[in-house]
Amino acid sequence: MRTLRSNNRTRVAGELTIRKLVEGREVWRSEPLPNKVVTSAGFGRNLIARMLAGDSSLGLEIDTASLGDDNTAAADTQTDLLSPLVEDIPITNAAAVDNVVTVDVFIADANLPNDTYEEFGLFIGGRLFARVVISPSYTKATGEDTLFSYTLTLTG
Repeated sequence: MRTLRSNNRTRVAGELTIRKLVEGREVWRSEPLPNKVVTSAGFGRNLIARMLAGDSSLGLEIDTASLGDDNTAAADTQTDLLSPLVEDIPITNAAAVDNVVTVDVFIADANLPNDTYEEFGLFIGGRLFARVVISPSYTKATGEDTLFSYTLTLTG
């Protein structure tokens, strides 16, 4: 059997940008925050591998997000946020162009409690796909809508 070798390494990398809006106008934007696409069995990158092998039983559509307040570094073995505060937030928009997936999560002022948030997660059918540590933390106050924009790039 002949082995084919390539210098290319496929990489799944994402980043999150948070925008604070007041009366529809952007008043603040975070720097891009790197993420960890987890890899435990049935989570994150493992879901991609399963789908490529023909196992579609767990799906591959990012369908919800969650926010929490734990700033412990993200790890491959995580299967949930470490301290979730707001869960099952619906995805507002998702699109794929070439090798880039963009997922937006808009949360109106009335739907997001005033609090300080330090972690963000994207989920596929209740299974953690990616976790972002928000640093510095994001503090939401009355009168502010929030747009979380996540970009996932497949390179290699």
